[in-house]
Amino acid sequence: MTEQERVLRRSVANEHILQLFDTPESLGNVVSAFLSEGWEQGEHLLVIAKPRHWSRIVERMRRRGVSENDAIEQGRLTVLDAVSILPQIMRGNHPDPERFQHTIGTLVARLSSRTRGGLRAYGELVELLAEEGNYEGARQLEGLWNDLRQQHSFTLLCGYSAAHFADTRTAFTLKAICGCHTRVQRNTSDLLGSWLLNDERAEAADAG
Repeated sequence: MTEQERVLRRSVANEHILQLFDTPESLGNVVSAFLSEGWEQGEHLLVIAKPRHWSRIVERMRRRGVSENDAIEQGRLTVLDAVSILPQIMRGNHPDPERFQHTIGTLVARLSSRTRGGLRAYGELVELLAEEGNYEGARQLEGLWNDLRQQHSFTLLCGYSAAHFADTRTAFTLKAICGCHTRVQRNTSDLLGSWLLNDERAEAADAG
């Protein structure tokens, strides 16, 4: 059973979205739109990203009228460096459930409980694992995020570089990772990412 099917059967309102990006420019455009939409809806924004990616995202958010300083001052934006956070949740090559709960779970619990408008998150911890070739670790981490979603309501967008899955040997891994999400979305500007997600390797888990 896919994560999408589990959510539908349990009538869970929150979402776990996957997108593959071809370029940093595409990532910046899509993620800034995702976060800006949450801002307009009164949600708290949680970002766990590579610093260079966050620079692109926040620059595009400013173009959309969202001020990083105002968001932080209002207590509606939390930004973490994914590179620094990842070692805190790992035990060897595998994400540790207790460490994840201590580092990420407590933060999500606090933010979701104090935010009337809801919580919207963008994460790249799994991207870092895929970058290392640790696809099994990425899949396990997606599972920990799903466990957390059973406790707290939030919408999570996970961004991966499409290039990590270009090798045909990663087909089974991509299908498994897609199955951890409630929705898979594409951007027409990401030719490789769109092709990979249109391929039969992701078909069974694709909701979009």
